[in-house]
Amino acid sequence: MITFVTGATGFLGKEILVQAAADRRIEQVVAVVRPETVRDPKTKEVVKVLSPEQRGALLLKRLHITGARARKFRFLAGDIEKPDLGIAAGEVFRLEESLSHVIHCAASVSFDDPYETSYRANVLGSRNALAFSRRMQAAPGSRFVNHIAIETSYIHGRKKSSIAQEGRLSFPRHFYNNFYELTKAMASMETDRAMIDDGVRVAQLLPSIVIGHSRTGNNRGDTKVVNAPINAFGRSKEAVEAAGADPIARWKARFISLAAASFPGDRSAELNLVPVDRVALGILAALHVPEAIGARIHLATDNRIRSEDMVRITREELGVNVRLADPTLYRNVTLPVVKTALNIMGQPKLAGALEKLGTIFGGYGEWGQPIHDVGNDVRILGLPLRRPQTDHAFRMVCRHNRYVQQYGRVRDADEVARRERVWERAMDAIEHESGREAASIGAGEFRERLAGEIDLATFRSR
Repeated sequence: MITFVTGATGFLGKEILVQAAADRRIEQVVAVVRPETVRDPKTKEVVKVLSPEQRGALLLKRLHITGARARKFRFLAGDIEKPDLGIAAGEVFRLEESLSHVIHCAASVSFDDPYETSYRANVLGSRNALAFSRRMQAAPGSRFVNHIAIETSYIHGRKKSSIAQEGRLSFPRHFYNNFYELTKAMASMETDRAMIDDGVRVAQLLPSIVIGHSRTGNNRGDTKVVNAPINAFGRSKEAVEAAGADPIARWKARFISLAAASFPGDRSAELNLVPVDRVALGILAALHVPEAIGARIHLATDNRIRSEDMVRITREELGVNVRLADPTLYRNVTLPVVKTALNIMGQPKLAGALEKLGTIFGGYGEWGQPIHDVGNDVRILGLPLRRPQTDHAFRMVCRHNRYVQQYGRVRDADEVARRERVWERAMDAIEHESGREAASIGAGEFRERLAGEIDLATFRSR
């Protein structure tokens, strides 16, 4: 089995590579990546340009994929926004003779990207990937089996507590939370068209909101989506603690903390969060299950988490008293006032960050989120019936962001990889010694056990 992957350098793509490295049924993984321009963080001058091969080797090193496992990976230059995915003609001909599967994972996953950016990545990229698979499938002597399209369970729009069914789609006008959802819905129509009109063999997998690893919270350095508000909450608390005795500084820090800890969300709103390891497990399972072809499968959960539970866990793990605000009132009244005040106080970055958070989560925090139909992940793909506990997974995301990433301050990819390795070993030790899952251990006891495993000042194992 020779599998082709787009989006290998992304959050989900990295987890796919990790699991594929251990899958003996996969003979080779061919990943298409663009060259990477490395700039000086201060001057922004170009320091060097990494070729796809160099970038791939560095990626495998950071994922701790070495030896024989590393030799199953090959990295090609390409661009999903170009015909044939921007791959050289000679490489395309060679792939026609050997390729068995395509996993199209590349996408713009930022909820606040402009329409043009989302369209190029999600719609045009999907169209090009499907055309590439059609060419692989039609080649003489083709070994092609199927195309795995990674979409999103939120293409159903805001259904206000009604069921978002796996086997059916509805495209409600003016009822998408952002351009990400809209363009992913458009990409799904491209997929349906490729199946019906061109006969491409496709399995459609629809994850909900993807978060860090279910057991460790590891997210390979990702700081977007759910990680963003967690980091904002943590930094606001640190600002108050660092203000010192100066009353003016303390007043400013207190205001900043109050502003950052206000979050748009109805207490009863439920978010469908799914750990990245569960999603990658489903994607690789679809490679081996012919029944997945022609099916639409939600990689979501029936263990949704309420906003009030997220607030409680955040308070326990970060020590931040987050206040839920009515999303409509927050968007139209609170946010404009807070933005103006922060700009006057010389905090334009925080003002912009809060506006972005309001844009991203204002819709997802409202009452009446869609209820995602699940079952095909177990019935068709054969995944474990017991889905990850969402509250446990969210708790580990909070812990990971606090200790490993230090609320987003640790940005160097090599350092993140090192710290996540140390963190993973610490979780192994804590679970072995306690006889319990790390996520089931209360915040206070966890901090004590963690301090016994890691020197938090240097973040090295004791």
